Amino acid sequence: MFYRLLFFVALFQSTFVFTQIGMGQWRLHVPTLNATDIVAVNNSIYTSYVNGISEYDPSSGEISMWDAISGLSDISVTCLGTNGSSLYVGYENGNFDILKDNVVTNIPAITLAQIQGSKRINRIVAYKNSVFLATGFGIVQIDPSKEEVRETYYPTDGLSEIVDLAFRNDSIFAISSTAMYYGDLNNPALVDPAQWQIDSRVPQLTSNAYTEIERVEEEIFINLQVGGFGADTVFRLTSTGLTIPFLESFPMEVEELRSVNNRLLVSYFDGFVHYDQDFNPVATLYTYSGSFPLLNAAILDNGSYYTADKVAGLVKVSGGSSEVIKIPGPPVNSYYSLDWASGKLVVAGGGLSGISKTWNSAGVYVFEDEAWTLYNNTSVPEWNNTMNDVLAVAAESGADGRMAVGSISGIPLSIFDGNTVDTLTPLNSIIEYYDGSSTISMVSDLSFDENGDLWILSGFCVKPLLVYTKEGQMYSFSVGSGGVNQFARKLEIDYSGNKWFTFRNQGLFGYNDNGTPSNPSDDKYIQLNVGEQTGALPSSEVTAIAVDFDNEIWIGTDNGFAVLYNADGAFDAGLGGYNAQRIKLEFEGNVEYVLGSTHITDIEVDGGNRKWMATENSGLVLLSPDGQEVLMQFTTDNSPLISNTIIDLEIDHSTGEIFIITDKGLVSYRSDASYEDPDYTTVTVFPNPARPDFEGPITIQGIRYDSDVKITDVAGNLVFQTTSNGGTATWNGRTLSGEKVATGVYLIWTAANEGKGRYVGKVLVVN
Repeated sequence: MFYRLLFFVALFQSTFVFTQIGMGQWRLHVPTLNATDIVAVNNSIYTSYVNGISEYDPSSGEISMWDAISGLSDISVTCLGTNGSSLYVGYENGNFDILKDNVVTNIPAITLAQIQGSKRINRIVAYKNSVFLATGFGIVQIDPSKEEVRETYYPTDGLSEIVDLAFRNDSIFAISSTAMYYGDLNNPALVDPAQWQIDSRVPQLTSNAYTEIERVEEEIFINLQVGGFGADTVFRLTSTGLTIPFLESFPMEVEELRSVNNRLLVSYFDGFVHYDQDFNPVATLYTYSGSFPLLNAAILDNGSYYTADKVAGLVKVSGGSSEVIKIPGPPVNSYYSLDWASGKLVVAGGGLSGISKTWNSAGVYVFEDEAWTLYNNTSVPEWNNTMNDVLAVAAESGADGRMAVGSISGIPLSIFDGNTVDTLTPLNSIIEYYDGSSTISMVSDLSFDENGDLWILSGFCVKPLLVYTKEGQMYSFSVGSGGVNQFARKLEIDYSGNKWFTFRNQGLFGYNDNGTPSNPSDDKYIQLNVGEQTGALPSSEVTAIAVDFDNEIWIGTDNGFAVLYNADGAFDAGLGGYNAQRIKLEFEGNVEYVLGSTHITDIEVDGGNRKWMATENSGLVLLSPDGQEVLMQFTTDNSPLISNTIIDLEIDHSTGEIFIITDKGLVSYRSDASYEDPDYTTVTVFPNPARPDFEGPITIQGIRYDSDVKITDVAGNLVFQTTSNGGTATWNGRTLSGEKVATGVYLIWTAANEGKGRYVGKVLVVN
């Protein structure tokens, strides 16, 4: 049984300096609370997560991250391995990396191979001078010195995946979920599947599954996973069959077998036991302080145990205490939508399956001052452990702005105001139940207006548009038969206070409350659809809405986009007078629509009034303010973007950083546009000084919108000039003719298109 050692949990003070990324740079936001694997290499502890790896130096406390942007070759990490001096990384798609001396070498042979079925690397085992990979189709032997594939073996003839490997006296043991196979590494014909034998000592299974095999000294141990929780059995292989070397009184739910100091260490679901040769506990982990371990793996290094925990991430266990080694990152790898205001990014961690619930309880995460905070059923008692499928979040402007959370659940609306959480349901408000249900309601999108009133879009109900005023009053609105009992999607508020929203396959709706939400008698609404005189939309499936600085409504669909230029006049316009327009360009004598029939999933307007278009499978596209020019397109082929399938976007308008939800995780890119600062109170120039090794642009941020910017030397000679994108301008450190400037101090001057010019500052350039 586990020894009940009570550990205290302390926040480990590691050295990990997080700063905002530079202009034009990318970063991947790696969730670090679910650690999946762990190994020790040289003097560092490497821990894997769903799409990245942390490196921790116990002696210095320093932490660094490895991911697809900072050096790794791929996204979805499945396992780690080591030969003691190198780190080996396996991926879901069969990709394989070697990390040694801070250099990553990629061996893409598996992922590039024409192989049917799964290429997933399930386990990495180093033996002698080779590295062996257990994969979805067989075994791949790697020569790490030559950085190439040496052989490929098919014990199951490719019919079953190999889940784990072990070696003894040049015999290789390969286990699938149903049987164990063995072969002789000295057999030159081992590449022939017929040379592999099924080990008769290990019964072939028709139910349950083998999950682990491990050699400890000269003995082989195998784990049998039995259906139902806690019924696993660890077997020892003998000359005649399998024996049970030990049984525990607690439920045996085995996560991993590992040889540690030539003794068996078993990571169970809720702790570990390190056994001696007689299977008595040498060390155990039963509990952290006030909580229980939920392990994936554990190791021993320099007298301390380290665990890869499912909810705490990387944990150090030593001398009767435990320390959570905090690795900054989002808490969960689940993202649905985003909102931003006043330096705070809010992430909805829920999801949908089509238009159905998924019962995802990830919750909400807030990114502020480079730190993440999680709000879920555990941390928010007002949710009474019933919150799931969070779809919508809204952040109110201001340092103490409120946060609103919408979901498909029994608590469809929550409003966080300081330390107070108000929950609104059909039992205490006029929010309607989800059609056909008496237990759940749907809030699909939220937005605070300039008065501090919260506008709510609700789905599958009779009155889908609601407002919750700052005074605590709630009103609901009819929007016509097209909005009754429909699956709700997006909501935006324009600069005139009009509300624009959409339902599945119902086009675009507009609502004008005439500034009197308590009096619906003077309200107006319209519905735009695909009709030639009733909206002329590219499709009735409107998937994105954005309002630009000219109060034009940009409408994304599954068949391209269009623009409603007369948003204010649309409510009183006759047939054909409120049509959206598609932007056309002439190309090689043909007239084409900008972006054609591209499926648009989101649209965001940056500080320079440019349009960022998220697409379903074509990456991220930046259009000029008028939409007539494609300024940039980021895809997985030409940038660190981790997937071409983009779900949602949001911009931190104070810095220009664009947060991008993809189907593979959250990534961000710092663009060269931000909101203006008309008072110049937040002006920054960075880097300053700009040193010879700096290759990025020198950035001037916090100036007025659309400013003319001039760079001069101290004698007043013009060196460079440009125009800001919103409140940001950039200089590449070169003259107008493209030459690098000489070392010296350079002055920065701005002249806004409206108002007086202003001297901003200076920058030292060292070349």
